[in-house]
Amino acid sequence: MNLVFRILRYYQPFVGRILVALTLLVAATGLNLLKPWPLKFVVDEVLRSPHGGISVPFLAGVWSFSSALTLACGTLVGLHLLWGAVNLAQTYTLIEVGLRALLRVRTELYAYLQSLPLRFHDVRRSSDSSFRVAYDAQAIQTYFNRGFATILGSVLTLVGTFVVMLKMSPLLAFLSLGVVPFLVLAISRYAGRIRRETATLQAQESDVLARASEGLSSIRVVHAFGRESHEVDLFRRECRQALEANLRLSMTNVASTLVVGTLLATGTAFLLWAGAGEVAAGRLTLGDLLVFLAYLGMLYSPLEQLSYTAWSMEGAAAAAQRVFEVLDTPDEVPDPVKPVRLPAASGRIEFRDVGFRYPRGDEVLHHLSFTVEPGESVAVVGGTGAGKTTLLSLLPRFYDPTEGSILFNGIDLRTVAKKDLRARQALVLQETVLLNGTVRENIAYGRPTASFREIEKAAQEAQADEFIRALPQGYHTSVGERGVMVSGGQRQRIGIARAFLRDAPILLLDEPTSALDPATEKELLDVLGHLMTRPTTLLVTHRLHAAHRADRILVLEKGRLVEEGKGEELLTRKGAYWKLWQATGALK
Repeated sequence: MNLVFRILRYYQPFVGRILVALTLLVAATGLNLLKPWPLKFVVDEVLRSPHGGISVPFLAGVWSFSSALTLACGTLVGLHLLWGAVNLAQTYTLIEVGLRALLRVRTELYAYLQSLPLRFHDVRRSSDSSFRVAYDAQAIQTYFNRGFATILGSVLTLVGTFVVMLKMSPLLAFLSLGVVPFLVLAISRYAGRIRRETATLQAQESDVLARASEGLSSIRVVHAFGRESHEVDLFRRECRQALEANLRLSMTNVASTLVVGTLLATGTAFLLWAGAGEVAAGRLTLGDLLVFLAYLGMLYSPLEQLSYTAWSMEGAAAAAQRVFEVLDTPDEVPDPVKPVRLPAASGRIEFRDVGFRYPRGDEVLHHLSFTVEPGESVAVVGGTGAGKTTLLSLLPRFYDPTEGSILFNGIDLRTVAKKDLRARQALVLQETVLLNGTVRENIAYGRPTASFREIEKAAQEAQADEFIRALPQGYHTSVGERGVMVSGGQRQRIGIARAFLRDAPILLLDEPTSALDPATEKELLDVLGHLMTRPTTLLVTHRLHAAHRADRILVLEKGRLVEEGKGEELLTRKGAYWKLWQATGALK
């Protein structure tokens, strides 16, 4: 029941339109109940008076055979057209409401996924999250359009039909309900099974999407190692498992449909036998029996719809649970209820006894304490696994420290809104990620309101303007998915131009030159040296000649700060930094 209320919450803004649709639904149901009566009039009145002299209910005068027959047939067509128009209007309204609710839940789910910390995304495949946004979220619409709307329409038709049948023949009306207990048993038998099998199918389809996404995004590695057939085999295996899950669900649906159809056919046959006896006994006319059988179809059709709807809602419930599973995930890096505003020129960073550990992992950082003054550039070095990148990830609050605190101009980062905090930082990653758009859009990603002149100036400062202008469409050239249309060095320059344009008081550099050749690296270091002169800078690198350019160097070993000072000073101590220098051959 809680699931139902949660789904209905997305329909609250559309209550007015839903009421209009329900009014139309009642009108359509009434018109549908009138459809069999022209047939009764033809059988019981028109055909019994082929020479005319026919009285038409609700109309004065006596009608000829052809006039009465024409009137009956015209009424039949008119009722159908009127019912069709009303039904079309209510169907459109309900579908529109369902789609608008789907828009709400998809947007809310995607926004929440965007806000969840990296700790959540680290343990999940991005394709699974994408599947939940694109496909599982559709359960909200299914639950309403195939659930609530169908149930209400079926109930209205059932009640209206049964009332008419009861007035015509109480005996046959109650006999027609004889199959209902068996339908309830069939629905309850298959409902849980359909929900379980639908959940399994959704998970398998998510795995198929994940395998396809991973194989295609890694296409260069696949081609380089000649593993195309291996990837196809893995994909085929996932597809086969999805096929088996789909086949199981399909066979369950077929079996349930067969059971329901057999029950309804049995009920119809039994009622036909009893109705024929009533006509033979003179308690019903032939027209009454034909109308009664027409109403029996109207009675059994919604019963059949209700059974299918119950199973459809079970399937939708399984998908909806996957949506709410994400929405119920607590944000482990929450925004404060009453955030503190950062001062305009925030640049001082202080780590106070900071510790950090990943879930189900060892502690990565141990009691780190240091201060970076405004405008100072500090390099963080150490061996693999020393905790350098983790340290940098704490500043934008990708994660929160598990111990201690980080201060920004004396303000604890956990008391600052993440949006405000990240607006004061610019980040250059080891591998710059470019979005599928133009060069101009990628440079302006962190500051979309920037003018073209400001974008151009940032590119010039990053020494990227020359190669950008040489591209086929200059700044309006598309870089392709993940920037595949430009080289690694060009991607890094675009990333640095993005940081220049951001012009934030804090600059975070995470191994910005490690994937580049020496010549390109030297050029970029000169560019970064210019960039690092303005904001407070933290540079994470294992290239010690790059670290040597910083005002101060912090040396980490297994998450602990073991040395700090200027490059030349650390070399003279012949401690941890000197050993790193020796090991990397930086002296040569």
